Amino acid sequence: MGKMKQTTPYELAIKKKALNQVSPLFAEQNAPLLVARDKEDEEATTKTTRSARAKNPRLPHQKHEGDTSFSPINNMGETADSGLEKARDLAKFQQVELVMSSGEVKIVPLRIPAIGECAVIDWVNLTFHEDTLCKTANKQFISDNEFILEASRLCENIFGFGITGDNQKIMNFYKNSWVLGDKFGFVCFGGQRRTMMFVLNGTGCINAKVGWERRLNIFLNTVAVRPTLTRVDLAHDDFEGKYITVDWAETQWHERTLSCGGRDPNIERRGNWHRPSGKGRTLYIGCRDSGKFTRFYEKGKKEGDKESPWCRAEVELKSSDRVIPFDILLTPSDYFLGSYPCLAFLKTELTTPQRIKVKEKEAKIAYHRSIEIVKNQAGKYITFLRRFFQDDDLLLSKISHSDPAVVPKRLENPLKSIETCTQFLHDFPYLKLSPEVVLAKPLFGLDWVIEKGKPTLKGEQWAMA
Repeated sequence: MGKMKQTTPYELAIKKKALNQVSPLFAEQNAPLLVARDKEDEEATTKTTRSARAKNPRLPHQKHEGDTSFSPINNMGETADSGLEKARDLAKFQQVELVMSSGEVKIVPLRIPAIGECAVIDWVNLTFHEDTLCKTANKQFISDNEFILEASRLCENIFGFGITGDNQKIMNFYKNSWVLGDKFGFVCFGGQRRTMMFVLNGTGCINAKVGWERRLNIFLNTVAVRPTLTRVDLAHDDFEGKYITVDWAETQWHERTLSCGGRDPNIERRGNWHRPSGKGRTLYIGCRDSGKFTRFYEKGKKEGDKESPWCRAEVELKSSDRVIPFDILLTPSDYFLGSYPCLAFLKTELTTPQRIKVKEKEAKIAYHRSIEIVKNQAGKYITFLRRFFQDDDLLLSKISHSDPAVVPKRLENPLKSIETCTQFLHDFPYLKLSPEVVLAKPLFGLDWVIEKGKPTLKGEQWAMA
């Protein structure tokens, strides 16, 4: 190791003391130990002055004993035990577990045990061989439509909702795709070495039936043929912005605690950082097409509340250069903390609200923002017309939309649930309806009548069937 010619004797003593605490931990992890400088290096450092250069920023695990010029990274306090625990966590980041997968060397994400729940699953992509559906149905399928009907039934068993319509688009390099629930995700099929893909987006994760992570984990481990998790997003919400903010995240990047070794990840800022406008700021860490990509953004402001301190951190893991283990569905908090050292250092403080609380907060912000939009854009007209009509019911009938069931785009997601889904594809009887007719267009676009308590088509569409 080269000489540190810019270090004072006082700083050298502090660093040696920190080294003596961390070295046994690195030895337990079989990590390389730092070699103490020889006497010539030590004598050379005494010739420098404190003002020779600015000090490098200290990491949270380094102690500040006797050095009052440095304040801790936060106001949560540091004890000898907490510093030792942080050093132990830091040592884990010095090791990388590699495995062979499909002839390629890939990384296994680091896992640090969490004290409480500090992250949830916010997006899942998974693939499996089509033989899985023959296995779940206990019979062989011939046509693609049979596979789709069975996939719809399987999705309802796991997530609580099935396929509701044909997406009529090529997606993720699959020839065909179908809509899950009330736009809760997609099912992709056709090509791709006879595999099928389930895509569950953020809205789907919130509205899925409780316990879907456990059911999906059991399906992948015991039923699925050649299953793979190709993408998993882990999300943490800080409603008060107490621990995680976009400014905090930028500071951590400068202090290199958003790096797990090697070259520092890319950083990109979006939004008005020099003069915040209330529309929200975003900080991207890493590359979008890499195996790990992270977003820190002001969620409350993005939803429409200009004064909200609500900040969200999302860690996106993809299988391009790593193997995503199935138990990430059961312990997302452990893998969230293992993403970066700065998150591991906050494991005793971080807790994330339940999904229902997140949905309620989104709905509350959307409601207040909707009232504000109507007041700002049409408030003067409404006030004048109320005086003119002298009848509020008559006025509302005049200015309301012609479609009584219309929902503004801003309010769509807060109002979505399993109850808002149309009838699932597999619920239609095989004998009454040909799958080719159903898959030809979205289900809500067909004209249905109820005959003898069962849905059936009417007119020319029934003749086609």
